Amino acid sequence: DKYGVKATFFVVAEYSPSKDFAKEQYNAILAKDHTLGIHSYTHSRANIYQSLDAFKEDIDSVYNYVYELTGFKPYVSRFPGGSSTSFADERMKTEYIPYVKSKGLIYYDWNVSAGDGASTAYTSEEIVENVTDDVVKYKTSVVLLHDGTDKSATVEALGPLIEALEGMGAQILPIDEDTQVIQYVKAD
Repeated sequence: DKYGVKATFFVVAEYSPSKDFAKEQYNAILAKDHTLGIHSYTHSRANIYQSLDAFKEDIDSVYNYVYELTGFKPYVSRFPGGSSTSFADERMKTEYIPYVKSKGLIYYDWNVSAGDGASTAYTSEEIVENVTDDVVKYKTSVVLLHDGTDKSATVEALGPLIEALEGMGAQILPIDEDTQVIQYVKAD
């Protein structure tokens, strides 16, 4: 808000401490003209990718949860672990991607990572450096950042990161219908 920057939030339903909190947060995302996308209901990759039925249950649950709380039908999604996750093997192309597409969802991966997903070891300065070193490589960058109680370095990095990107002449936008699609794995 301080910088007037819009972002995309791929939500995990179970990460919200309560339904009321999720409703408040999801509606605030929409009210502030950010993009609200779905990530998963549980983020338990071992369970989500065990079968097409398990995958459908998770995706349908988070989709319906977001719709129930906001009246908004999500149109963007991100696979837990990305479309190249080792949990999904060849089923990503033959089952999971076709299912997501059948729901009218566009899935996005990322081409720039802050490195904050797997570890809390990065400092805020390292997060800024990880992103700024890579965004210059692409015409369109989809930057992966994580939030949560153990992501204080990411939160601390946001201001300096926004300033650094704007200083580089980067335009910071949320994903929308016109955003270049970044996908690791594409279905036929």
